[in-house]
Amino acid sequence: KLLTIVLLLVGACLPGRAQNDCSSIVEFPPGRQWVYQWYGANEKPSFRTYHRVLAQQETSDYHLLELLILNAFQDTVYQGQYEVRCTNDGLSLDLLSKLTPDMLSSLAGFELRTEENGWLLPLGLSSGDSIPQAYSHVTGFSKGEKVLEIDLAIGPVHILDQENLSTPAGGFPCVAMAYELWVTQLVRKRFRLRDWFAPSIGVIRREVFDRQGRFFGYCELVEFFGG
Repeated sequence: KLLTIVLLLVGACLPGRAQNDCSSIVEFPPGRQWVYQWYGANEKPSFRTYHRVLAQQETSDYHLLELLILNAFQDTVYQGQYEVRCTNDGLSLDLLSKLTPDMLSSLAGFELRTEENGWLLPLGLSSGDSIPQAYSHVTGFSKGEKVLEIDLAIGPVHILDQENLSTPAGGFPCVAMAYELWVTQLVRKRFRLRDWFAPSIGVIRREVFDRQGRFFGYCELVEFFGG
């Protein structure tokens, strides 16, 4: 058997490891890139997303990632950035990174300002644990004028069993996570998501369902390199 994922995650808390070292969760060396292929409910290719770590400023306490989304015709439908922060408690993620490509493409062209504490992926997780809810308020501006507001909520996130997952990017030992995502813009929409997360790498696969449990689409890691 492969080493238990729980041990990999708990290892971040052992003596000798820096308190704010999140490398056992995900590593973010400049230039690293994750490429995901998205498929719709009909399981046909829909979007391809590229997440690339930008150079970190010496005085910053966060990593800045560029997100590029191409549609099935290879047209750019979204280009933006989001932050991840390593804290003493774990990895803090921007909730915008949880939106599906079609949701993000509807925000293209707006200047987005986010008010949030971030969603925290703690160190030392094990099967049966849960992560509390997190919230975010996003405001979109065009030419200095406020044109949209979106409220995001995620969780609670339930940590499930470990699984070995095979993707075009390779095979990975993963831990599964199940949670709900609430998106409110005039109307409130609820989605059910399941992630497969590989320590030190990140999300390997994500499945999305609507509130009735109907399959909405999924993505998988197809390329991983750099850094």
